Amino acid sequence: MGNIELKNFEDEYMVKVKGGRYIPSFANELKEVFGIEVCKYPTTQLMWLDVMEDNPSEVKGINKPVESISWWKALEYCNRLSKKYDLKPVYDLSKSDQEILMIRELNGKIVSPDKVNFKNTEGFRLPTEIEWEWFARGGQRAIDEGTFNYIYSGSKNIDEVAWYLNNSDFKSHNISIKDVGLKKTNQLGLFDCSGNVWEWCYDTIGDVENGKLYTYKAFKPDSIYRRIKGGFGAYSPKNCAVFYRSETIATYSYKNFGFRIVRTI
Repeated sequence: MGNIELKNFEDEYMVKVKGGRYIPSFANELKEVFGIEVCKYPTTQLMWLDVMEDNPSEVKGINKPVESISWWKALEYCNRLSKKYDLKPVYDLSKSDQEILMIRELNGKIVSPDKVNFKNTEGFRLPTEIEWEWFARGGQRAIDEGTFNYIYSGSKNIDEVAWYLNNSDFKSHNISIKDVGLKKTNQLGLFDCSGNVWEWCYDTIGDVENGKLYTYKAFKPDSIYRRIKGGFGAYSPKNCAVFYRSETIATYSYKNFGFRIVRTI
């Protein structure tokens, strides 16, 4: 396929996000994020159909987010997209039927998902929660502009940037999923990080110590739960805040579950 086709894909869909350091809303110490590229949109049905055989979405539309996607199916998409552009796939899914995941690093090592350093990968993947919050809040650009603490992705005003319960037609038509890219972007040029569909993250659920302090561990192999972020078009403003955290079982695939791809650069 070659570098020209990959560059065309990146030019159309991806935004380069500079790394930095920040204190996530769920942690109590500085965390470092390295440079990544992030898709401008939640993965659309058009993007999905370009590499997968079928469209599982309940609310059809090529410019709508693909939904009804389990965490495992999102990983499969990332691997297939990587192969299409001659990138080394990140995920070893050879035992996915047993819900066992391993990670392929560029040095040839296959490592446990709780030991991986994503800096040593090149294929498309899901963001960690630390990465997701970094880009959803606008990253270093937002810190420099003084807008990093906006409650929604790119704004203090939810109606500017998100589809949610009060503006998504859910109340009148029971349909809450809209085409991507219709609202204002955040500071990095990313659409729909707040509202529309939940976005799967790589992470399992972490530990809470002493009832308050969160000890961040990206992955616990024995956990069946995965982190989801961003809220959903049928939910309240609170659920669409960039700081809000939710989770669900990795094998579940509801019509409000989508995802956004990233890649290490």
